[in-house]
Amino acid sequence: MPATSTTAAPAGRSWLSVAERGSTLGMRFVVWCYRLAGRRFCQVLIWPVVLYFFLTDRRGRRASLRYLRRLDVRPGGREALGGRPGWRHSFRHYLEYGLSILDRVGFWLGREDAYAIEFNGAGVFARLREERRGAIVLGAHLGSFDALRVLARRGGTVVNVVMYIGHARMINSIFHALDRNASLRLIQLDPTSINSVFAIKDCIDRGELVALLADRVGIGDDKRTGPGEFLGDRTLFPHGPFLLASLLRCPLVFMVALRAGGGRYRAFAELVAEKVAVSGPDDLDALVADYAARLERYCLVAPYQWFNFYDYWGDDGGR
Repeated sequence: MPATSTTAAPAGRSWLSVAERGSTLGMRFVVWCYRLAGRRFCQVLIWPVVLYFFLTDRRGRRASLRYLRRLDVRPGGREALGGRPGWRHSFRHYLEYGLSILDRVGFWLGREDAYAIEFNGAGVFARLREERRGAIVLGAHLGSFDALRVLARRGGTVVNVVMYIGHARMINSIFHALDRNASLRLIQLDPTSINSVFAIKDCIDRGELVALLADRVGIGDDKRTGPGEFLGDRTLFPHGPFLLASLLRCPLVFMVALRAGGGRYRAFAELVAEKVAVSGPDDLDALVADYAARLERYCLVAPYQWFNFYDYWGDDGGR
């Protein structure tokens, strides 16, 4: 948490304008404590750290509350949240983020045995592996995408994660130092070059998985976005992941891994399409709508685990 809390971006701007908060020293202290005392001790330690960032992050608090209020009015939202959202619920949202960072430390330290992951949809990946077919795996800033690395290792599947690290070089450099082998499976997204596209194609051709998050826009050409309804209002989603899957004519899978407490996760994988074909705007709109609907459904399952603490719908006005 001390290395990467976020603040709201001005309306019309993306998460790319959000700077890292905290310090490398603070993040390394958390890693040191985890190594020395383990996850349970760090779960206690994280409370005052989260409280500090919660109290000093005015725009992030407001963005959190606006998201929770949107969720509240959706069918089943009030029940999922456990009551009408207020600042107490927003703090819980921040706390869940801090706990997810701790689990990420554990994953990257190789403490995988400390986590039990219930995998719903494992058959999707098992069939792809048997058929030696690569696939694009779409996730979101919901739960822990790092759990996918654990599942891949346990299932003997190769996963390549596409990341843009320009907005969070500090925290990513720390995590990569924890597991240097992970860099071999990382594709750094460079909006000024097509090299990453060729790298992704090579992975798909080898029958590997390529995973990326599809709930943020702002990398490369902003015109490659489209509106989708999410939590009752329209916002922009990137078209790039769907165009990429169409270009490579490969399967498209949606996946999330949700924290269930006590070192337990529930992972879900759903096949979106055996082969993506995009022939026009209507096809893109349909894919975006499908993704947004799946994302909303799982936000209702784990409402405090969607980690986008900025003006996601662009209606805050920067106040």
